[in-house]
Amino acid sequence: MMNKRLSAFGCVLIVGLVKSGFAAAQVPSPSVSAGFGVDTTIADVRNVVSLVRAYLAKPDSSARARGLWSTATEFDRTTGDITAWRANQGFPATVVGVIPAMPGDSVYLVRILYARADSAGGAAPLALQRLYAIREAGAPYAFRLSGAFPRMRANWERRSKGPITFWYVPGQRPNPVRINRATRFVDSVAKLFNVGVPQHLDVIVGASMDDVERAIGFDFFPEASGPGQRSGGLNLGFIILSGNPAIGEAYFHEFVHSVLGPSLPAGSALLGEGVATWLGGSRGRSPREMYRLLRSYQQSDSTLTLSGLIRSQFQVADADRATNLLYATGALIADTIYRRQGIRGLRSVYELKGDPDTLIRGITSALGLSPTDTRSLDNWWRIEAGRASLNN
Repeated sequence: MMNKRLSAFGCVLIVGLVKSGFAAAQVPSPSVSAGFGVDTTIADVRNVVSLVRAYLAKPDSSARARGLWSTATEFDRTTGDITAWRANQGFPATVVGVIPAMPGDSVYLVRILYARADSAGGAAPLALQRLYAIREAGAPYAFRLSGAFPRMRANWERRSKGPITFWYVPGQRPNPVRINRATRFVDSVAKLFNVGVPQHLDVIVGASMDDVERAIGFDFFPEASGPGQRSGGLNLGFIILSGNPAIGEAYFHEFVHSVLGPSLPAGSALLGEGVATWLGGSRGRSPREMYRLLRSYQQSDSTLTLSGLIRSQFQVADADRATNLLYATGALIADTIYRRQGIRGLRSVYELKGDPDTLIRGITSALGLSPTDTRSLDNWWRIEAGRASLNN
């Protein structure tokens, strides 16, 4: 059941909410145990497992104030655990490894498996997280936790321009043209929405999502099964993961989230992802290509309606289709509202919060349709997708 939920719309919604500026709750683990090979009769291992238990009881930014998270590096002081919002979703945790980061090192690599067991004895793993335990004087358990990214990037190639620093997973090479495009794009989005340019952004450039997720401390996180893409991107506030080598530094979709998120959080995943797709495309596809994909979905399923998708939170059986429907539809709405009302009208709908019916009324009104007649919205959706797929 958990695998099915994660591979369908639940995964899309969780990612969309975080990227669109919503605060993601970090749920404590109901239990923290030591796995095979984790020998707690060894003093260091026992202390590290106790430290993990204390942290996972309240896995948020208060860990620094409680002395559980290191402040030795600027990254740990200012950012902390960037994997927390995905790993800490209320799953039982098992410490499956406490081993020296390097031979003879006093820093330990700590792997934590988050997984549930079902009634049939099967396992539903959510994540395999990698943190580090650093021996520090005065620490409650003789150690403090630290994130993976500062250690992973120590010898990586990097480039900086404006507020952006690009970090290259070994095997990737800087692309000056994309670096320049990315910097100009960030400025243009900030000007369009009249918000400030982020003071600093870190962008991790890799060959796949596996690459960039390992860079921040995820050795496993579920992906949708089947023949879909393994490349992608993710916004983590002031850190962007770019796991698509065809896009590299110019992952515009995620830059939109990083520019707008801090000062102009989206009221819904539909408009949050929609505006990012309208300006920056999605997974290497241009907005026009996304509209064509939307049109193909509409033509293959006459029962699809926009009002129905909004009310069901875009729940469809296929995770890739759910994502594309959400992103392309949101982009179509954003484009039409901007052409009708300009940036002020688009901002008002972008920030609109409420239940699905509130969102439907707000969108239909901004589109100049009857807010009490969802059929007009459904008809507009099909007609406009056909127009945009040809003319955008």
